[in-house]
Amino acid sequence: MTRRLTREEIENLALERNHELLCENFEQEYKNVHSPMRFRCLTCDTEFVTTVHSYKNAKRTGCPTCKKEAISKAQTGKIVSEETRKLIGEKASERPGSLLNVKGAAHPSYKGGYGRDFKKPSTLDYDWLQGVKKRCKYSCVITNSKTDLVCHHLEGWNINPELRYVITNGICIRKDLHKEFHDLYKYGNNTEQQFAEYCQTKHNIDWYERKKELGQSSAELSSE
Repeated sequence: MTRRLTREEIENLALERNHELLCENFEQEYKNVHSPMRFRCLTCDTEFVTTVHSYKNAKRTGCPTCKKEAISKAQTGKIVSEETRKLIGEKASERPGSLLNVKGAAHPSYKGGYGRDFKKPSTLDYDWLQGVKKRCKYSCVITNSKTDLVCHHLEGWNINPELRYVITNGICIRKDLHKEFHDLYKYGNNTEQQFAEYCQTKHNIDWYERKKELGQSSAELSSE
């Protein structure tokens, strides 16, 4: 079991990485090593959200923007052989979240013996979709756009069956942003924490604050 770090230990780690811990109510926000914390990277002036566990074990600085830039520089102009490309593809298929050759109950679209039909949703699916849209005021929670929207499960369909039709577990998001999110985090085993990180790193939005603005309680919105 990972030891719970003190605020001083987290701040010292951030200082070593040229980061700043942004946390006003540390004792309330930091419950355990899986609690999300917000940091500012003083190198690239980017704010990001990550868990203490992920931040502590980050191989690079822990800043996603700096990591992406470092990878981009390392790969620029690099010539990769077909054999290496094949090996990369094989390794990628073994990563958590990869759906290559994932079938049946192991697939996030599995629905008790039949797949999710997005063109002809079931009554439960339809009620959930309408409830999510109403809760989000028929707008993208990131851009406020009212066009080209899809509904996204915060806690993944496959790993949280009990939340599949809970309306507060869904949000409206523009289709291109939905694709961008899944390009980053893949399909399957997705979590609300991933969505919070995506909102912070890609759009500089505090998802948990935006979530409060939706205003309605779980009891008012849960599907029957």
